Amino acid sequence: MGRVVSVLMIILILSGFSFAKSKKHQLIENDYYNSLKINYAKERYKAVMVDDGIPAPKFQKDIVDFAIGFLGINYIFGGETSRGMDCSAFVQKVYAMAGIQLPRTARYQAEYGLFVSRENLKPGDLLFFQTYAKFPSHVGIYIGEGKMIHASSGSKRIIISDIDKDFYLRHFLFAKRLFLYDPEILTKNKESEKE
Repeated sequence: MGRVVSVLMIILILSGFSFAKSKKHQLIENDYYNSLKINYAKERYKAVMVDDGIPAPKFQKDIVDFAIGFLGINYIFGGETSRGMDCSAFVQKVYAMAGIQLPRTARYQAEYGLFVSRENLKPGDLLFFQTYAKFPSHVGIYIGEGKMIHASSGSKRIIISDIDKDFYLRHFLFAKRLFLYDPEILTKNKESEKE
């Protein structure tokens, strides 16, 4: 019974139904971002530093919770539905559930966030791998204890894997952490610093 309810919830979420009217955090579509003139400033805004005094949002824990709900869904290259999805569609949907809009492909998802060493990984961090192309072509979500959840083409479903397996060690490129905040909070903090 519990499995049926979980599957129905995932289907509803993937079809666009929302149980909560959560405010969407846009990575780049807001007035503050558009007012920035220097590319470096825009890149920094996409991934606000952790020590900037703004509290980290709860979404990082939520990411892992949302991701676990997708376990067992079939892998289909280019797929974006509950019938099957690929690694980047999986990551995109999980982050969208937390209110964060990411690009569709691993290649473009890799452009967001701050680089994080393997030693400093935290649950919710994105792990990028070079599999079939010279650019990031596979992405997973770190869930802690040396494990990631991802849509695996080899296993043909969404699974949890050990990131220290030889295949993942050989193909690992880098990890990224997203620090996204409500633009209104960010703007208010910047204004209070000026006073």
